[in-house]
Amino acid sequence: MSDEALQILNEAQKRFDHAEVFEQTGETRSVNFESNKLKRVSARQYRGVGLRIVRDGRIGFASTTDLRDPRRLVEMAAESAQFGEQAKFQLPGLPDPLPQVLTEDPAVPEVSLDDMVTMGREGLEMSLAANADYLFFADISTKSEAVRLVNSSGLDLEHNKTDMALEVGVETVTDDGLLEVSEFKTWGQPLNGLTDITRRALDKMQQASVVAPARAEQIPVLFNPKAVGNLLRPILLALSGVLVHKGSSRLIGKMNERIADERLDLLDDATIPFAPQSAPADNEGVPTRPTLLLEKGVLKSYLLDLQTAGLLGMQPTGHGYRSYASRPSPSRSNLVVGSGTDSYQDMMAGLERGLIVDQTLGSGQSNLLAGEFSVNVALGFLVEGGKIKGRVKDCMVAGNVYDLLNQVEGISRERQWVGSEHMPAICVRGIKLAAGA
Repeated sequence: MSDEALQILNEAQKRFDHAEVFEQTGETRSVNFESNKLKRVSARQYRGVGLRIVRDGRIGFASTTDLRDPRRLVEMAAESAQFGEQAKFQLPGLPDPLPQVLTEDPAVPEVSLDDMVTMGREGLEMSLAANADYLFFADISTKSEAVRLVNSSGLDLEHNKTDMALEVGVETVTDDGLLEVSEFKTWGQPLNGLTDITRRALDKMQQASVVAPARAEQIPVLFNPKAVGNLLRPILLALSGVLVHKGSSRLIGKMNERIADERLDLLDDATIPFAPQSAPADNEGVPTRPTLLLEKGVLKSYLLDLQTAGLLGMQPTGHGYRSYASRPSPSRSNLVVGSGTDSYQDMMAGLERGLIVDQTLGSGQSNLLAGEFSVNVALGFLVEGGKIKGRVKDCMVAGNVYDLLNQVEGISRERQWVGSEHMPAICVRGIKLAAGA
């Protein structure tokens, strides 16, 4: 990477005791299919710098993609500091040896746009072979990025990262309305085409071809890995050091108390080789490590960046993440839910009457701060006698996660990567199902 980051830091240090420069440089390439046709092939390069300073004890921040005038960026950061909050942190210096985390595979940028077009056409052919009336959608992309962080405490860190992401969607219009199934995966190494996720989507399209009537009731719900995030989102929000400091978190004063079923382990781990959010350090220079958030249902850690840790009088946990255009804030990296002891098939077979939720639509009318969620079921299946009877439509599921995660029926031993989340299926009782007429 270039020396502009050091030039900006040097300009800032002429005026301020504490300064930090965060630089991102990268390239993305993508191929898009829509409605059975190749729609778009594109490549984009990007570069940007964010500057954080402390002036008279207050935080200032500015960002730019124009690196020709470092003094202007410094001046913008200085102007913003008059409105900034009080700084409650010290910028870290050179850390102890960082964890050795694999985040870059040089084979990813070698995947050509032609290769990606071929992958998309293979998925399209599978879809058309299954049903000529299906409409096929696909997004195939790669990213190569370099990140550099330098600060006035002598820190100078740089790491490179690669990602490849695949997403497919299959849809059709039936007498019962629009039916759409999507599948996706992402990783830091080359992915071998769309075949597996296209097959998975087509299998679910076949299962969904029969509609089963649903009614309003309380019902056990088996959340597939793609849908488990609905149960965890309010918990992750409450773990944020920002909400803990503001007094808005439901988990204030709950450290080392059990808040969920004792079978539930929740780990944040940025050290998994090639996982989507892995890195040797967070974007403030704090070394990453596996962090237990919940252990056997017991709260073990919040998510803290430097500022929230200082405000709370705690140690940072290495969760200060950002882009060049934003200040750091507490955010998760790779989220891992521990596997259970039950097989997925046994969990489904144990449902006398229940619902499988595979996909949800939006975030509904959820009050996440209170732990409430209410989401539309985009793809769900009614189960009777342990067998799928058909797809449900016009349904919504709702509940409070702090209650539901203490009403766990089972956690599958099989897990699936869903973006940067490694998830099992989780079955809970007491879910409210609302069904349309």
